Amino acid sequence: MFYIIAQGARISTPIDQLLKSTNISPIAASTAVKAVSTHSDKVAERNLSKKTEIYQESQSQNRQSSERSRVRYAREIMTSPVVTASVRLSLNDTWKLLAAKGFHHLPIVDDRQQLQGIVSDRDLLRYAANDNRQVGGYSIEQLMTREVISADANAEVRLLAEIMCSRAIGSIPIVGDGAEVVGIVSRTDILRGLVHGAPMELWA
Repeated sequence: MFYIIAQGARISTPIDQLLKSTNISPIAASTAVKAVSTHSDKVAERNLSKKTEIYQESQSQNRQSSERSRVRYAREIMTSPVVTASVRLSLNDTWKLLAAKGFHHLPIVDDRQQLQGIVSDRDLLRYAANDNRQVGGYSIEQLMTREVISADANAEVRLLAEIMCSRAIGSIPIVGDGAEVVGIVSRTDILRGLVHGAPMELWA
């Protein structure tokens, strides 16, 4: 399930409103033409049949292995516990926290740990680039993105990746039933999941 967090409210958002599906029709099988049977043909057919059986058995084993290693859900790749920042934290302290942890995105929460917004290092850099702004006394609440796309821990990784691409966002916070932040999935998390065992067809 996916949500949009806006002013602390969690709004359920159906995935079909975010993504378009593509229907692909199966290719029709062609009619085989029976050749004139000879002894050599029969031997070749037996050899081909044996090789086909071996190949099918190998493919079956590969599929079973892929099923065991397949990454499906956000809970399998999300970073948890997740570092968050209070809405009252200053811009300077938020920047120091991002730099110290090496993060690019930081969920912003209230006193109940409920998601209120998100901020990135790019947001802070763009804000600080304006010479007319004195960032020292401002809180992160004044800069954060307030409408945040989020998901629960059972969201499919495939859909998380598609939303990140279509919305040009670098991370998606993972929230619990009360909109509390329980994790975060970034592009790095998805790539790491792919490298460590997720089959390529998951991303096709």
